[in-house]
Amino acid sequence: MTLIEWRDELRVGIPEVDDDHHALVDLINRLYTQLKSGQSAATIVDFLGELYASVARHFAGEEEIMKTHEHAHYEEHAAEHKQLLDDICNMIDDYQDGVLNDDQQMADRLDDWFCTHFKTQDIRLHELAK
Repeated sequence: MTLIEWRDELRVGIPEVDDDHHALVDLINRLYTQLKSGQSAATIVDFLGELYASVARHFAGEEEIMKTHEHAHYEEHAAEHKQLLDDICNMIDDYQDGVLNDDQQMADRLDDWFCTHFKTQDIRLHELAK
């Protein structure tokens, strides 16, 4: 099952960032499959933890690239990274507490989370690929 379809428009032109984005899309889609197949709450929470760790590593790498290239929007982008990591923590807490128990709602949050960040922040990384 696919929640987010990988497409060329998601490329920013920096190979390591593009590879990470592709891997994150795959991970989100695997989580979506887990949600739709009725996996246990413990399995979903573990998978969300894996997503958090992967996203945190990706963000650290992306921020290092932005610092190295003195990206004009670094501060704003890094602040959004922090907020997105907090959002994943909130999703984990909400899922564990039963507040977020609708699998489609979880999927929609993940889709919105990735696509909104990409369209508003990561798309600017094209500037560094030149």
